[in-house]
Amino acid sequence: MTRILNLILVGLLVASAIGVYSIKYESTLQAEKVAKLRRSIDAERRSIEALRAEWAYMSQPERVGEMAKRHLNLVPMKITQVVTPADLPAKVQQGDLIAEKLEGLGLAGQPQVTGSTQ
Repeated sequence: MTRILNLILVGLLVASAIGVYSIKYESTLQAEKVAKLRRSIDAERRSIEALRAEWAYMSQPERVGEMAKRHLNLVPMKITQVVTPADLPAKVQQGDLIAEKLEGLGLAGQPQVTGSTQ
């Protein structure tokens, strides 16, 4: 009886050692994954900071103005180019395009039959 109890306890000890080892191995693997993700996040943050700095440089008003002068043939507006709202054309009212198409097909005003009748 004592021998069987000792064998069972040794078996439980080995099983628990294997369980602890597998948990330690899994936790080490997860810690490595977390460290890798943190390094990746830090690299992305540095990349975002570099892109923001580049955007700030590229969108400087002086630089944009210089590029516009160099590549666009823009001239200052004249006072005669300014219009008042009264000078603008009136908005064209559009009708119901679907109703117009149905009228063109001769289907306007007819009751629609849905389903089958017996």
